[in-house]
Amino acid sequence: MRVLHVQKAAGVGGSERHLLSLLPGLLERDVDVRMCVAAAGAADRFVRQLRHAGIETVVVPAGPDLNPFLFSALLGEIRRFRPDVVHTHLIHADVHGQPAARLLGVPRVSSVHGALDFYRRSPYRVVATAATALADRVIAISRYLRDLIAQRGLASPDRVRVVHYGVDSEQWAAAGGQRDAARARLGADPGTVCIAIASRVVRGKGHSLLIEALQRALREAPTLRVYVAGDGPLLDEVKRQARRLPEATVRFLGFVPDVAWLFAACDAVVFPTSPELGEGFGLAALEAMAVGRPVIATAVTSLPELVIQGETGLLVDPSDPADLARALAGVAADPKRRADMGRAGQRRAEACFSLDAMVERTLAVYGEVS
Repeated sequence: MRVLHVQKAAGVGGSERHLLSLLPGLLERDVDVRMCVAAAGAADRFVRQLRHAGIETVVVPAGPDLNPFLFSALLGEIRRFRPDVVHTHLIHADVHGQPAARLLGVPRVSSVHGALDFYRRSPYRVVATAATALADRVIAISRYLRDLIAQRGLASPDRVRVVHYGVDSEQWAAAGGQRDAARARLGADPGTVCIAIASRVVRGKGHSLLIEALQRALREAPTLRVYVAGDGPLLDEVKRQARRLPEATVRFLGFVPDVAWLFAACDAVVFPTSPELGEGFGLAALEAMAVGRPVIATAVTSLPELVIQGETGLLVDPSDPADLARALAGVAADPKRRADMGRAGQRRAEACFSLDAMVERTLAVYGEVS
């Protein structure tokens, strides 16, 4: 089987990391995979990792929201590669890749990775609905997204399949076992309680909420330290906010291509996304669980599908920094509870969100359309 994947990329976020796991997994199962990247911004980071993983990759400029050149380029790529399935990811790829594949009579799959606000507004909702209507099957990466797709009429329920993100549990667990070396790399003192946040620094990811909560939590837990992995347009704003805290309380690491060592060094990982962002899954939360670290997450969108309250982590109110502060201070005060939740999260990641399960369920969707 040949499968052409298409996605616009401007860096390496959750959907890109998902593809960096899924595509090699498909290759291992004798699927001939090719990736077409509609490139914008820092797409070269994604392209380099794809090629390093042995994925044949074609790069074309993303261009504007409606780009006849991209549509033409995809027509040419489909004719050259002659795939059995075209699999598009995110709205930009849907809008250009789905009609191109339909025109050439190739079966089509679309993955919805998030519930961005533009799906609510015209003309974007109309365009999204028209693009997904062309797909033979739509993959939702969480039950939350499956329900949202139905509510917004983006696709009929009979065409939607839930395929959660998956991780290589053994690989992440092995990284988690390197705690001492990772903490030395981070320069963390033995008595420091380290909290990581790993995401692009953009509106809705909760960095400001975390800084405000940390300011409160430090009154009860002065050994707390936060490590911010990622960059983005709000980085300077968040840095200014962090200057109100004691020196070295928050450390900015910039873009971290491999967060496994950072999660291994830390005592917990925080995922304070806001409901407006429409987080489709929360891959960093799953990766933290696979490493064996408890997750403190806001109780919004898909995150309660991952984090079991009080068992694998803590769920907090996204509108209440005091609630997040209590969770941070509580985790800092109880190392045994941290360890217990970390082990439970690791078991859950292995049992419910394995890489093999993700690949096999994706193949099953291909089997339905090809």
